[in-house]
Amino acid sequence: MLTDVASRSTPARFALRFAAYSLALFGALRLGWLELHVVSPFAAAQGVLAASLFGTPAAPMITTLACSGTDAIALCMGAVLAYPARWISRLTGALAGLALIVGVNIIRIGTLGRAAGSGWFDALHVFVWPTILTFMIGGYLFVWTRRADAAERITRPGEGAASWLPASKPARVFVALTIVLMLLFIAMSPLYLESPAVLELASFMAGAAAVVLGAIGIPASHTANVLVTDRGALLVTQECITTPLIPVYLAAVTAFGRTWRWRTLGYLATVPIFVALGIARLLVVALPAALVGSPLFLIHAFYQLALGAVVVAAFAIWRHGRRRAFVPAAAGLVVGAVFLAVAGAPYSRAIATLAGTPVNDPQGAIAFLPGFQIGLYLALSAAAFAATGWRRLLAGAAALALTQVIVLAGLLAVSHTGLPPDVRDVRAWAVAAPLLIFLLARRSAGARTTGHSAQPQP
Repeated sequence: MLTDVASRSTPARFALRFAAYSLALFGALRLGWLELHVVSPFAAAQGVLAASLFGTPAAPMITTLACSGTDAIALCMGAVLAYPARWISRLTGALAGLALIVGVNIIRIGTLGRAAGSGWFDALHVFVWPTILTFMIGGYLFVWTRRADAAERITRPGEGAASWLPASKPARVFVALTIVLMLLFIAMSPLYLESPAVLELASFMAGAAAVVLGAIGIPASHTANVLVTDRGALLVTQECITTPLIPVYLAAVTAFGRTWRWRTLGYLATVPIFVALGIARLLVVALPAALVGSPLFLIHAFYQLALGAVVVAAFAIWRHGRRRAFVPAAAGLVVGAVFLAVAGAPYSRAIATLAGTPVNDPQGAIAFLPGFQIGLYLALSAAAFAATGWRRLLAGAAALALTQVIVLAGLLAVSHTGLPPDVRDVRAWAVAAPLLIFLLARRSAGARTTGHSAQPQP
């Protein structure tokens, strides 16, 4: 028989399908006719059911479109429909997810109604229920995908529905935990972005950076959470010291820690590690002006650059093994850095010209997006060496450039609505897009190579 030439799906294809399904559902549910005749009655019906179960709200409360739970429904159903399983399994999973979210949302509306007018309302509305919904959706998707995989193995012996998932258990745990912890990190952002304790930590980091700068002969001082140097004053806020690298790190410690002792040490090291990274981030102001024209830009992009380097190193380890990963990882980082230094700015300007008028971008995240993505794509290519043919790499680079024009044009359109794009989302997409497109190019090349090498067997 012929050797199987390709798996049924890849992480990149799943991610692209997930984005397509979710965005399509988001957009459809925001069409005027559907909002008026479907979403609004749907939200009102949930309000009536909540009142019948929990009683009349303690204070006047309006169940608006934002209370309908449709955003959570679109996210959950998009993930289920995009998952590589049989369509009957996907449809039943989507319906079950819909029922679960609606049930939990009715409870949410009911409890908010009972808390209306009290001091608990804001905490429940802003912090508690978003966290519960995030855990609930993440837990449901985790359980459903495992059941879908098990059913697929029964109906298709030897072929798993998610054959693109990492083979080792720690790697699968890492992927699942990263998704869940990242959702939780986003859902809880109002909590830590307004936390006085986190602000105190920011003040400590500003003071520590001032001490280190003074020790190396650079005049610096600080007042509360403001670091002052000859190059200006830098306000260190809660947003400056919280990074999506934290949930990724915790997922890695949990998944790859060999024993509970190592995991406990990893958990205890979380705060010192990220405090040290935050202080190192502030020390960018010590770089000479000839090397860094705008230290503020590099400070804002610090974690984006660090995450890109981690991705390149992780891919090199996965591709070549730990013992042989250093050279390809270093080669990839050098290639990416050289591109950014030589051609990053001109390339970004060219893409921005094609997309239209630049979007107001105080941190420079949008302006940095095109050049950084191509640099990361080239870095991944170099780290993989000859894993993918040059034609497919060029096709991937062209596809990435097309997505950049579309994304920048979309950000411009969104900015005209008065809703500025979230910088955190822009920086996350800066890393995610080149990684997904590179995985697609590499997977396609691998499938083609396997197909050519397949030989008939008796």
